[in-house]
Amino acid sequence: MASSLVHFLRCSVSGQIKKIFVINGSVFHLNEGRSKLISFLRCHNSKSTTPRINAVMGMSYGITLTLFGLNLSKKEEDNDILTQKYRDARLAHMRQDLKKADDLYHECLKLASQLVESKSITEEKFLTARTLMYDGLADIAMQTGNLETAELLYKDTMKGCLQHGMALTHNTIVEISLKLASIYAIIGKKTEAEAGYMFCIQTQTPKLKERVKQWQDKKTPTVLHPEMDETEKDTAALLGMALGSYGRFLLYEKRYQEALGMFEKALMYAKHVLGYNSDQYIVVLNDLATLYIVTNHYQEAENLLLEGINLSSKYKLKEGAALYSNLGAIHIRNRNIEDAIKSCQAGLEYAKKFDHKTAYSMAESCLKKAATLMSASSDKKTNT
Repeated sequence: MASSLVHFLRCSVSGQIKKIFVINGSVFHLNEGRSKLISFLRCHNSKSTTPRINAVMGMSYGITLTLFGLNLSKKEEDNDILTQKYRDARLAHMRQDLKKADDLYHECLKLASQLVESKSITEEKFLTARTLMYDGLADIAMQTGNLETAELLYKDTMKGCLQHGMALTHNTIVEISLKLASIYAIIGKKTEAEAGYMFCIQTQTPKLKERVKQWQDKKTPTVLHPEMDETEKDTAALLGMALGSYGRFLLYEKRYQEALGMFEKALMYAKHVLGYNSDQYIVVLNDLATLYIVTNHYQEAENLLLEGINLSSKYKLKEGAALYSNLGAIHIRNRNIEDAIKSCQAGLEYAKKFDHKTAYSMAESCLKKAATLMSASSDKKTNT
């Protein structure tokens, strides 16, 4: 559940670049002697069809019919042309065929309008169909960087959900709110973004109060805790995503102590809901390591990165690719150039193995920086 819907590309920074590191797929540069974020350029790679989640991780592809009480049988679905077309759209979306999914969602909207005009379906079913299609189209708009369109569609989706009587505290409303908060963070609407993150966290936290007590109960073995049903897992996963997203927002705002608290809680949910062997756990470890890097706690950062690398290697986790370059950045900072090259080269090979394009680019940058420093060091020795 651990990826970003929007890619962040690196921006040019005046002055000599001394350190490079990544926050969940986003490349950052730091000037020598400063342990804080300078700036970053929010750009979406429109050619990419892989949904990467930075502020939001692991979002679902569309709201399901069952959320509206339309749990149709297989026979009913096969005989319902509107439902069948929607199912085809969702399948294309899940397979990342965004062009086909977009076309099918629009075909569904057109068909729904025709059916309601001919009174072949009720106004209620038309509202359901429109809400479902808007949600799917909003996700595609988000994935392809059309943030203004995504914002409008998510708002229309939420309106449709509420018109259906869905409670404000429903997981679906929270998920949409988290997506909106992420959009606001990306376009610089800080007040709206923070309000959205806080709504999600404050809504989900009470739902898991008893479960967290069980996790924190040292006397009762974990194996004796009752298993989580799917709804509770979704609730916990959404809360973990909200905490991580808000933590990254706070990190960028240089509110480091607050960010630390969010990341620590996000790590707890990743650990208990998804486990150590999940990409999401690795993502949060990397977030924490990044926070320690920008606050000059390099040893703590290195310990977390090594833990993440070991877990990624053991469980073959894709997100582990980014950890190597962050470790390389620490070695560069400490002038351990040979170790930096080893780490960045390992990151390059790992990223290539898992087709992790962002991590691959980051590893290349890390290697270039290490090579530059090594060359400068050799020249200095020659001149002396």
